[in-house]
Amino acid sequence: MKQARGLDVLPTTISRFRNSGDNTTADLLESVVYPEEITHCAAGVKWFKYLCQRSMNSTSEQEEQSESKDEEHEVITKFHAIVRAYFRGPLKPPFNEAARKAAGFGPQWYEPLAVKEVDTIQ
Repeated sequence: MKQARGLDVLPTTISRFRNSGDNTTADLLESVVYPEEITHCAAGVKWFKYLCQRSMNSTSEQEEQSESKDEEHEVITKFHAIVRAYFRGPLKPPFNEAARKAAGFGPQWYEPLAVKEVDTIQ
């Protein structure tokens, strides 16, 4: 979660350096750090999906290699459960949707976590 937050704040950080006249640092953040953050987050998403799918007892090799919508939903549901168990409070927007998408996770991964979960006792 913290790495993805880096995706969200880096454009503003780059802009602040540029606005203060430090184009060297801004260029470095933009050309090196920002793409590395996307790659880093993409690796995390890849390995999280792999471990989730590995733990699901797929019956055929073909099912293991093709990611169905049901599998994607299960992986995202697991992600939400883990974040809610170990991260206090809702995620704070704004989100850098383009960078997060480039890293392999769209809004279905994080938008539900931006809302405080309400316990319903029935």
